[in-house]
Amino acid sequence: MDHRQASDSELWQCCQQDDMQAYNELFSRYYPRMYRLAGRYIDDAMRAEELCMDLLFHLWVKRHEIHISSSFSGYLFRSVRNRVISEMRRNIPVMAGLDTIAEEVPVERTSDYRLLADEAERTYRTVLNELSPQRRQVFMLSREEHLTYPEIARRMNLSVNTVENYMVAALSRLRKRLKENVPSAVIPLLLLSDFPASLW
Repeated sequence: MDHRQASDSELWQCCQQDDMQAYNELFSRYYPRMYRLAGRYIDDAMRAEELCMDLLFHLWVKRHEIHISSSFSGYLFRSVRNRVISEMRRNIPVMAGLDTIAEEVPVERTSDYRLLADEAERTYRTVLNELSPQRRQVFMLSREEHLTYPEIARRMNLSVNTVENYMVAALSRLRKRLKENVPSAVIPLLLLSDFPASLW
């Protein structure tokens, strides 16, 4: 098998049969994107790298026990986000201002908080659908598939500058509308909920 041409699911099946080359190929494909995703939320580059390496090492060690029913990339990115959230929750007491916000709008206060989170997600989805098809695709490739701007430019046959402009415009519009519909104090806590990570 040519591992470079194999699909993610084929490589994962090979991993479960102890194929180290298949694992190395998956590592090469996804580690940089996982690291970029973790780096959006964790300022400590070494800690972000550690988190991703630990996750990938766990994937290999538990390869016979882990069953991935969804897409492999989706599984990895959800795993990164879950670990980032765990990391942030452990550090909440030392994050300036966030502990005060958490007392005012605790995550466990499910009724009011859930309504606000639902409103934020509706706003997010509505504005995303209002973007032109090309801008929406650029945004989703960046935030959902975690591609770099040069990678998006190559895939869509655009200049890197055009991709950057699309992203700036989309993020500006999304954040503006979100702030119009959700109290500012709640926004940092949305990262600790099920609210889409792709906006941040």
